[in-house]
Parts: sequence; C-alpha cells; structure tokens
Amino acid sequence: MGGVFNSILARVLALTFGLLVLTLAGLIVIMQTPLSSRIFDRAITESADSIAELVWLIETSPPEAEGAILSTYASRSRIAWIADGFSGELASDRARQALLTGTDNAVAQRLRERDIRFDEVGALELARRSGANPDIFYNTSSALQMAVALEDGRALNIWLAPSIFYTEAAYAPYFLIAVVLVVTVLLGFALHAVIMRPIRVLEHDAELVGLAETAVPVSETGPRELRRLAQALNRMRLRLDGLIREREQIMVAIAHDIRTGLTKLRLRTDGRENVPVAEIEPDLAQMERLLSDMMAYARAEHPVAEHELIELRSFIAALAKASPQMIDVTQDKASDPFMIAGSRLAIARMFENLFENARRYGKGWVGLFVERGAAGLTIAVEDNGPGIPEHQLGRVFEPFFRGEASRNKATGGTGLGLGIARAIAHTHGAQIRLSNRSQGGLRAEVVFPAAMGM
Repeated sequence: MGGVFNSILARVLALTFGLLVLTLAGLIVIMQTPLSSRIFDRAITESADSIAELVWLIETSPPEAEGAILSTYASRSRIAWIADGFSGELASDRARQALLTGTDNAVAQRLRERDIRFDEVGALELARRSGANPDIFYNTSSALQMAVALEDGRALNIWLAPSIFYTEAAYAPYFLIAVVLVVTVLLGFALHAVIMRPIRVLEHDAELVGLAETAVPVSETGPRELRRLAQALNRMRLRLDGLIREREQIMVAIAHDIRTGLTKLRLRTDGRENVPVAEIEPDLAQMERLLSDMMAYARAEHPVAEHELIELRSFIAALAKASPQMIDVTQDKASDPFMIAGSRLAIARMFENLFENARRYGKGWVGLFVERGAAGLTIAVEDNGPGIPEHQLGRVFEPFFRGEASRNKATGGTGLGLGIARAIAHTHGAQIRLSNRSQGGLRAEVVFPAAMGM
C-alpha cells in the first residue's frame, strides 16, 4: 500500500477524501453535543404547523385513511406512526411543547392541552431504532422523537431528523460557507505538509548543489514526481560536473601543447638572429592544427551551419571518393535513399576524422561499409591496424586521450578527432560504436536510427 500513495495525485485524492470523512465525522459528533438541541428546537418551530395539521387530519378522518395520511406526511427527514401509548423513553418538555404550540392559529391551539412528550435519539440508538425507515439514519446522525396524545387515547409518534448539511434557517448559508472554509483551510495545511514541504526541501537542496566531489546531491525524497525531479537534477549535476571537468582537461592540455610548441620555438631561436622558416614551420603548423581542432570540438555539439536535407548514401560515397587515400567502399543492394536533416560540413568533418583515424593507425587499407537494417543506416569505417585494447574503447573519445604516448604528428594527432566525431554524431541523432575486428584492426560504426530516415 505504501507505493500507492507515492504520487502527488494519489496524495491529494487521499487528503481530500480523508478531510471529507473527518468533516462528516465532525458534524456527526456535533450532533451529539448540546448544539443538537438548538437544531431540534428550530426543527420543531419549523414543523409546528405541519404537525398540528397532521394531528387534526388523523382525528377528523376515517380510520381507513390513516395509512395514506401518514405515508403522505413521511419524507427523508421525518416519519410518523400511531402507537397504542407512550414509550418509556419519552418525557415531557414544557419548553419544547411551547415551541410546538406557540403559533396563534386554531389548529395549534388545540395541542396546548395535549400530553406531548419528547426524546433525543443519538447515533447508536438511532441506528438501532431506524428499521422503520432507514433513510432517517442515512440523512442525519441524531433525531428527535415526539409523541402527541390523540383524543382516542392513542399516541401519534413523529421522528424529526434535520439534516446535518442543510437547514432552512436564515443562517444556513453561513453555516455551509463556514464548513467549506474549514475544509479548505485544513486541506491547505495538509497539502503544505505533504507536498509543499518536500518541494521546499528540494528547493533548499537545489540552492546548495555544488559540482565538487564533496558536494551533497539533492535529496531524493517525497512523492514519486518530486523524487524523479530530484534524480533528474542529480543527473544534470553529474553531466555539468563532467562537462566542466572535460573543459578543464581541455584547457590544461591546450596550455601544455602550446607551451611545448613555444618552448621548441624558443630553443630553435635562442641565440640565433636568423632562423629558417622550415625549422619553425612544423611547430607553428602543429599549434595551428591544435587550435583548429579545439574550435571544431567546441562547436561540434552546437553547429552554426543551417541544417539541410542530405542523402547519406551518395554523400558518404562522394566523401570516400574525394579522400586522398584509396578507400574500399562496400554498399548493400538496397537502392532506396536515406535522407536526414543535418549539416553537410559537420557530417563531412565526422567521417573525415574517422577516415583519418583509420589511415593513421591502419596498415594502408581503409574500408567503408554502408548497410541499411531494421535499426537504421549503419556506416562503418574499418582498418587493419593493431586495434585498441578493450579497456580503452570507451576512453578514446575523451579529449586528448590516445593509446600511444607520442604526440608526434606523424604517428598521432591532437587527440580530439574521435571526440569531435562523437559530438557531431550526437548532434545529428546518431551513435558511434567502436569494436575490434576479429581479423585485426578497428571498426567504427555510425548508426543513424531508422526513425530519422525520410
């Protein structure tokens, strides 16, 4: 049952239902207090004329009409029957008898000398006695029984059960408004305790969220919706933390590589007035390439170029044909086009990086495989190089991570190529997966989901 009330909707419904039940119980309790006497007194005053007329009709009508008269008088809030005499629970009450006979009409005046007795019936006793008319019990929590002596010696018994929700008194609307206000205030406090308090805690924790390793995450407590929100905030915090750490790593690596290049230039020019351009050109080119790759990496997830429709099969084939190195292209037999909306420059940069990575670490052969399946369009770039250790397959996408230690441009790049490719793929809704080929070498798959194809 605990899981049923984990959602905000379930808690609101439970609170509303519970408060309505408590309100009903409270009204029932009120009807067992002295306040019920005032309600009964008002009911007697309001019913005085109809009771006097009922007595008059019973005494002036033939006996065979009594059943019809009593049935016509009965309603959800009153019933009447005739007994041979008074029951033992009834007692005289001059004040209430005065209310019943206080009007000036002739019918009421006939009751002033009659023996009239009264009895207040509480909730438990009412449930026991209400077999004659169960509606009386469902309509109220207590009733007033009165008995009027008839001329023939019998007693006319009447039950009055004024509704605990409605009365014809002048202040009835105010009573109902007060009940509504009480329920609303109680519901407001309950909602604040059950829902708003966890929201305040979530707000407080969100204000204190930090990105350091020792930072305390948002507490995942409260209703199911708030726990999901807290979990989303914690995931966002982890993503932001990873992004910031990645940027810090990039800045440190850039500073290291540029400092290395500047140190080389300083060593080459130290004590020399004239330095051949050929000696410093490689270092300048390396730093320029590093800055160019850094800009490409920073813009990969937020391309500035507008998207356009691209037919991937022909576009990738054209890229492979334009590559300076021979690429062995293998396409499936499907002839239907696969159109996506994307940036030509970004997608070209992604596959050029994959071609370059295969060329750099392969042994002279690069293969391109294009195949459309149920999952979508898969474009794989393969090489016959040494591959990547299994434990490093996930890390090669990190900025400046390379399997080899050298940063020589002849054997290794800046370490941003695969990271740029992955960022571009994510921007276009695709995924890149790396795996080692069984016959040796690396396979880089770019999978465009089938839902993207037009």
